[in-house]
Amino acid sequence: MRIIGNKYFFVKLKALLHKVKQFFKKVALLGKKAFFKLRCIILRAFRDYFRENDYLPRPKRVLIYNIFEGRETLQEYKVIFLEALAKIVDDIYIVVNGELSQSDIERLEKIGKVTLRENKGYDVAAFRARILNLGSEKLKEYDQLLLVNDTNIGPFRDLEDVFSAVNSKDLDFWGVSLGEVQPDFTGLNPFGYIPEHIQTYFVVIERSLLHQSTFYRYWEKLGDTNSRQKAIGRHETYFTKHFANLGFRYDALIRDTSDSAMYIHPLRVLKEGSPLIKYSALSNYDDNQFIWQGLERQSEVPELINYIEQKTDYPIEIINSIIRDFKKKSEHKYVLIIDGVENIIPQCTRYRVLNKAEQLKQLGYDVKVVNLSKLQLLDCKGASHIIIYRASDLPILSQICHLAGRTGVPVFYDIDDLVFDTKYTDQLAYTQELSSIDKNNYDESVRGYGRMLKKCDAVITSTNQLAEELRNYKSTVILNRNVLSEELVEISQKNPHKDFDDDKVRMAYFSGSITHNENFEMIKPAIISLLKKYKNLELHLAGHLDIPKDIACFGEQIVTHPYVDWRELPKLISEMDINLAPLVKSTFNEAKSEIKWLEASAVKVPTVASRIGSFEDMIEDGVDGLLATDVEWEEKLESLITSKDYRNRIANSAYQTVMTNATTKAIKNNFLEVEE
Repeated sequence: MRIIGNKYFFVKLKALLHKVKQFFKKVALLGKKAFFKLRCIILRAFRDYFRENDYLPRPKRVLIYNIFEGRETLQEYKVIFLEALAKIVDDIYIVVNGELSQSDIERLEKIGKVTLRENKGYDVAAFRARILNLGSEKLKEYDQLLLVNDTNIGPFRDLEDVFSAVNSKDLDFWGVSLGEVQPDFTGLNPFGYIPEHIQTYFVVIERSLLHQSTFYRYWEKLGDTNSRQKAIGRHETYFTKHFANLGFRYDALIRDTSDSAMYIHPLRVLKEGSPLIKYSALSNYDDNQFIWQGLERQSEVPELINYIEQKTDYPIEIINSIIRDFKKKSEHKYVLIIDGVENIIPQCTRYRVLNKAEQLKQLGYDVKVVNLSKLQLLDCKGASHIIIYRASDLPILSQICHLAGRTGVPVFYDIDDLVFDTKYTDQLAYTQELSSIDKNNYDESVRGYGRMLKKCDAVITSTNQLAEELRNYKSTVILNRNVLSEELVEISQKNPHKDFDDDKVRMAYFSGSITHNENFEMIKPAIISLLKKYKNLELHLAGHLDIPKDIACFGEQIVTHPYVDWRELPKLISEMDINLAPLVKSTFNEAKSEIKWLEASAVKVPTVASRIGSFEDMIEDGVDGLLATDVEWEEKLESLITSKDYRNRIANSAYQTVMTNATTKAIKNNFLEVEE
């Protein structure tokens, strides 16, 4: 240990501080970046000068070891690594995220002190909890703090030799490997990018950092890490540069950051001196496992097995067992549904994504749903089928189609509106009212849907009319109609049609704004005539705020309702006597689905719908609904207004039709089985 007399120490310190002061004066006018860079240089010089990591006769070490076990019993490779660490440390604190069997806990208690905590925040939260629990005074009794998780397999070298090879005198913290510089894929790293960093599955904190209050402030201020993105962005990729900027020095045994060496080249890193391999590296057990990582690589795992068996005394059966588990897991297949709408239009996500997933589960498939913004190539790795719902031709989707073609996985494009060609969307009054800039943006999104559709193997759609139009773009078109989910059926059955103790007849229009709404405009003359004729008739408008004057003049006969969540909608519909579903005849409207009829029928409310498209396909006029041409609306509505028995007869028949043919439980045909 360096011995410095008190007087000489303070003279040196005063001189150093004077130099620091002069430096800061010179850079006062420099930019913030230059200022912090210079500060880092000065702090590093300061810490280099006063660092005293001479551990004689040997360092006193403490280990915090995190375990998360997703299986019924603790995997043996975790215990082997922990027992090897136990030989070189003085104290061990084992933090378990989640649960373990009592026998596993008792086994671990023979090695160290075991604490169980809620499985939140990943390993970083476990480390944080134990560090703060032990406190700075306790941890300052040690020379080195080891923060290690259970994703390491090994050791394949003597760990004491590994520690002896590291020059602790020149370092404040170190690890086994480094992560590469790259854009911030988490969106959470305070530096705005991913800097070079020690990968935090194995980190050693030296005394020169462990005894600093700034180390403990870091853990105290660390926010929640309850998602993978947060754990990576807020800690793993931040910790190293944060302390490096404060003048602390770091290093790693394996400095090669190219090509994710620890995960892709496990044999290479072993030969370069790593004492361990990563558990996930064994998932790349053959060349094909790289495909859904977007990589063309040769697997090192077969050679790795030979190397371990011939050059080490590590039990090879453990390695082989892990690989067998990965192979078995790869046999588990699922249908992947990619949601391009992501609930921005809730009804679309419910009917074309969530209800479809429920329907597929009823058919015996496992299903995985991923929002497009969260999609990764690896989500496709276990997919037997891929369904892309209403998404543009983003690079990742184009890549998925390419890789799926290589691996024989069929890709379906799901679309439930004529929004894949501008020749259809130009028919909408809405698009013609857009500014030129907004119209160009809208049209490009439509064209993007069209391009993506063409890259897929087949198209799934919701109506006969849509299918007919789509056959002009794709040879294989599959009809999969919208159906009611189990949850909506259950809610609807709890809210059957409600009869009020009065003579009023309530007809309702559940849609968007009726101002400039061509569909409502079509039936408005009939509505006005009936409101004049029948003073007991009410028009209920859901979600409407701006009521036209020629409708508002009917005063108390017009009832408005605020927008309600879909789970509350059945109750509101059930309070009505007649459901209105008008559509102006156009190619675009003919392709629309029968959802309004489905949802009203589920609560035993009769529907009058335009004689068009899917309404005409699904409704038997006068049996489970009424169909009206443009000039028949007043007549059809009046027949229901004047006869409660007729309303009930239609409503009960519609309910039976929908429950028998239009729920996720009712659909038995496997629409994914496409004949070649």
